[in-house]
Amino acid sequence: MTSGVLTVIGCPILEDELVYSLRNDTEDKDIYLVEAEPSKSLKAKLGRYGITYNEIDGLAFNNGLERFDPSRFSIVIKMLNLGLHAEPKDLRAKIEEEIADASASSGAIAVYYGMCGNYGWDISEWAKKKGLCPVVVFRDQVGRVCDDCVGVAVGGLDKYRELIKAHTGQMLFTPAVATNWEDFMASNEMFKGMPEGDKDMMKWIFDLCGYDTVVKIDTGLGDRADMDRATEDFAKTYDFKIIEGDKKWPCTYPAEKIYSDAKRILGS
Repeated sequence: MTSGVLTVIGCPILEDELVYSLRNDTEDKDIYLVEAEPSKSLKAKLGRYGITYNEIDGLAFNNGLERFDPSRFSIVIKMLNLGLHAEPKDLRAKIEEEIADASASSGAIAVYYGMCGNYGWDISEWAKKKGLCPVVVFRDQVGRVCDDCVGVAVGGLDKYRELIKAHTGQMLFTPAVATNWEDFMASNEMFKGMPEGDKDMMKWIFDLCGYDTVVKIDTGLGDRADMDRATEDFAKTYDFKIIEGDKKWPCTYPAEKIYSDAKRILGS
């Protein structure tokens, strides 16, 4: 039986992977969600699937003021702002800060993030060298860190490279990218320095770069109807064609591994 505190530090783009594991884990557990604006879409998904949770104050948790029954399996989820991936160095600094803050209150920490430009950075090794709580990240079947959120969705680096080759110069939408496309695009490096919400300028940049197609990579982890509506909204806004990605691309291995690795640490 699992016991102790698992802290999840997550990005909205990878919340479907978290919900997938919570839904499929039949073990009794207490889920706590840190109050924050980035948790809005996760709350809706937890409610949709009947996953119960309690909201807590993040400052109290980081300061050790929240108390959890040590005999119970407790999961504390803290979602961060999607816009962090716009600046890799800022993302790295923020995640390191969050890990350091949560370390004393946690038995394990799972980082539901792609590295977003911090290629080669292994957060698990960083935490180990710092003497912090054990940290797990998304990894592929040979143990390599999944550096990109779409890479997580397709199983890791090798398949991600194949996907990029198959769809060079096309936008790739997983369910969570689709349903968060406005925030995702606003913080994309392609539009750095551009006035926020300037869709005409974004359309001009898409045209300049030759982007006119969006590929739906249906992982099966999100809501298909929501994905379809959001992708159609994006395509209509920027005059894109929509194509379906091959069913060979999605892979849940990284999602299953990060959650099982975290539980194994608590179990040990």
